[in-house]
Amino acid sequence: MFPKRLKGMLDILPRESELINFIITNFEKIVKLYGFSLIRTPILEHAELFYRSTGLTSDIVNKEMYTFYDKKERLLALRPEGTPGVIRAIIEGQLSLPQRVYYLGPMFRYERPQKGRLREHYQLGLEIVGEKSPYSDFELIKIGNHFFSEINLTDTLTLVNSIGCEKCRPKFREVFLTYLKDKENLLCLDCQERKEKNPLRIFDCKQEKCQRMIKESPKVKDFLCADCQNHFNKFLSYLENSNIKYKIDENLVRGLDYYTKTTFEFISESLGEKISIGGGGRYDNLMKELGGRDAPCVGFALGLERIYYALRENKNLNYLKENRKLMIIYDCEESFSEAENLADLLRKENIPCYLNPDLENLKRQLKIADKLDIKYVIIVGEKEREKGVYLLRDMISGEQIEIKKDEIINKLKKITNV
Repeated sequence: MFPKRLKGMLDILPRESELINFIITNFEKIVKLYGFSLIRTPILEHAELFYRSTGLTSDIVNKEMYTFYDKKERLLALRPEGTPGVIRAIIEGQLSLPQRVYYLGPMFRYERPQKGRLREHYQLGLEIVGEKSPYSDFELIKIGNHFFSEINLTDTLTLVNSIGCEKCRPKFREVFLTYLKDKENLLCLDCQERKEKNPLRIFDCKQEKCQRMIKESPKVKDFLCADCQNHFNKFLSYLENSNIKYKIDENLVRGLDYYTKTTFEFISESLGEKISIGGGGRYDNLMKELGGRDAPCVGFALGLERIYYALRENKNLNYLKENRKLMIIYDCEESFSEAENLADLLRKENIPCYLNPDLENLKRQLKIADKLDIKYVIIVGEKEREKGVYLLRDMISGEQIEIKKDEIINKLKKITNV
């Protein structure tokens, strides 16, 4: 039997790729406005990198990592997330601080595939390394919302919280464990284990029984030390003075062990309030834990596929309102030669076009153009060659006009927005 695509993997076909490229192009355009530079890290890393950073109690490390031993018996992992590799690269590359970097690329997690949650998925991420001000936390949310606005994803809401630091979390842990003392049977099996290793992870559980149990539980936000409380208050003041739609979610802790202080998530009403399209927070201890200098960090990652599905579901989406594709068609060998010269001229002027070299009659070529969702067709025929013109046809309206050869470039630049 012909081998099929692996479960949890995704083929991105040409039509979908247009929307994917639209998302990526606008993400890069926006983040560069805020001083971010591209960083690329390997897909393959030592598994220890994620054990030390993402955390042994996180679902990613506990259940979802793709790990294997190589020929030298080293335990390696396909990266499940971007942040640890970026921080490792900054340390190993001895980059000066502060640094603002962005990344994009595939991540791998062995989990039950769902819409927008795949075993191979793409993330768009930002990391700010060496900035401790709560304004940096706010600015990431500002950038995220700027990006959503740019791609016309207008139904987003930002959820925010603070989970404190190593100074204030022990007191919360003590109170929370007391609250859980006679409720262990109300927890799922995973959370019963989390209770012993890292109780804060219980807040990240999506199981209904655990969500009901934590509804009335103590919240980490109520146990913040003075430094964390001041940081959070200042962060909220920046949000209040912006036009960003946000909500405090006291149960928001994120699923990674390295977070401290601010945590946040972006959700889209198109996908539902329980499905995040991205999120992040502050991780001030990670650089030092990975062997680098003691430096504050904050970042976020967005799920490319989830943004893709949110845009597809969004009724107001207008990202490709008009298809600007262009095809040149012809009626004979002599016309093909002229069509080829025209195609070369258009491409020199940065006007994309398609020319099919398989000689077909005009009617057949028009059918091909229709199947390929071509917006405009230029007809190079024997009669047109004699008159020194081209026929420009709008495939949607059916309108067809003659254009002089020396006017075709200016006309096409106008209608294709080149």
